Amino acid sequence: MSFRFLLILTFFLIFSCKNRDYENDLYLPKDKMINILIEIHLLEEKVNQLNYSEDSLRNIYELFEKEIFEKYDVSDEEYRKSYSYYFFDPKQLDEIYQSVIDSLNVYNQSINGMKY
Repeated sequence: MSFRFLLILTFFLIFSCKNRDYENDLYLPKDKMINILIEIHLLEEKVNQLNYSEDSLRNIYELFEKEIFEKYDVSDEEYRKSYSYYFFDPKQLDEIYQSVIDSLNVYNQSINGMKY
C-alpha cells in the first residue's frame, strides 16, 4: 500500500514540476514584470500631468507604452497575460507590487531631493 502511494505521489510531483516549468515559459518573470510596471506607473504619472484632451493623452500613453514593451522585448499580449496570471496569484502580485512601490518611493525621493 505505501509503495503504491509513493508511486502515485512521485507521478504527481513529476507532472506538477513540468507543468510549473511550462507556466514559467508562458509568463514574464517577476523581475521583468516589476521593471515594466515601474516604467508604466511613471509613464502614467507623466501623461497625467500633460494638459491635452483625453483622446490625445490616451494616444500619447499608448505610444510610450509600446516603447516600453519594445524595450523589454515583450508584446502587449504577453504583458496582459502575465499581468492576469499574477493578478490571480495574490501572494506573487503582492511581492511584485511591494517591489514596484519601493522602487517608486526611491525614485520619488531622488527627484524630490534634486529640487532642493
